[in-house]
Order: sequence, then structure tokens, then C-alpha cells
Amino acid sequence: MVRPDCHLLVYEFMKNGSLQEILNDVSQGRRELEWLARHRIARGIASGLEYLHMYHSLRIIHRDIKPGNVLIDDDMEDRISDFGLAKVMPDGHAQVKTSNLAGTTLTFSDECDIYSFGVLLAVLVMGKLPSDDFFQHTEEMSFVKWMRNVMNSANPNRAIDSKLLGNGYEEQMLLVLKIAYFCTLDDPKQRPNSRDVRCMLSQIQH
Repeated sequence: MVRPDCHLLVYEFMKNGSLQEILNDVSQGRRELEWLARHRIARGIASGLEYLHMYHSLRIIHRDIKPGNVLIDDDMEDRISDFGLAKVMPDGHAQVKTSNLAGTTLTFSDECDIYSFGVLLAVLVMGKLPSDDFFQHTEEMSFVKWMRNVMNSANPNRAIDSKLLGNGYEEQMLLVLKIAYFCTLDDPKQRPNSRDVRCMLSQIQH
């Protein structure tokens, strides 16, 4: 909505707030978020990224994919929000460059969003945010490095949110963590694109 004296962004009211608020409530025992709902949210965000990266009239890099920027409606359907850092990709360009206040030029691409989405996928399975104190007491002192090491260990189930263990979906959750693993590879060129991610998540059957 545009008025001569101000500019307004009008959003649909989201009764359930952000995904981060929901996850905080879950971690403190105030509500539950079972695996099927988490998987549905993951698929929804992947579909949104696929649209932004591949089907929007102007390709968009969101640049700030995180639980706090995912809003959840009454039906537990998600919406990607807060495009304050988003960048439009010029036609034919795979990357876009921007300068910060310190004069440093930064390069962004679709793969940046994919990395952030991989972190978000891991959060949905692990039930912990990257800022959780838990990771400060690990050898890796890093959310992503800890997840990678556990996934390569003899007991990858250690990475699954304890609230979700025993529900019969452990194999599916490990598959989602593998997708998260690939999304957060150090080499951006080795990460899957948003279409591939959405397809992989859709192929996980309940």
C-alpha cells in the first residue's frame, strides 16, 4: 500500500506468528510440533524459494532465510517474509554484488539462500537454533559442523530432536538432515538448487 506521506507493507495476519516463536514454545514445552507438520513447513519454504529463484518475473535472492522470517498461518502453512535484504537478480546473471557500509563488496547468489535453507532444515529436525548454547559446549562449537559430524557418525539419530524420537519417522528425518547436509556444503557449486531441494523433500513419503 502506498500513500503520499508513507509506505506501508500489508501482510496477511498470521495467528501462529513466526516459526522461531513456535520452535521456542516447543523447546520450552508450551506446545508440540510433530514431524509431519515440520516436514510440511519445510516443503512450503522450499516451494517458495523455488518460485523466487526460478519462476518470479524477476529472480530474487532473499538473503535472510531463517525461522524468524517464516510466518505460519492458522492451517500451519508457511509464508516467507521480510524481504528487506532481498536482491533482484539481473537477467542472465548468476550472482549479484552489493557493498556494505564499510565499503566491502559482497557477492550473493541462489546458493546463499540454499545454505540458509539447509540450516533451517536442520533446525526443524534437530529442534535447536544455531544460537543454542548447546553448540558452544561441543568440540565443533558450530551448528553446521556438529550436524555434519553427527551425520557421519555411527549414531546419526543423536541429531534428531528428542521430542520426535520413537514416532516411527526417524528414517525420514535423517533423509531431511542429509538434504540439509548437501545444502550447507562449503562449495556453493555443489549445493542443490531450490527445485532439486523441493523435489527431494516431496519424494520423502510418510
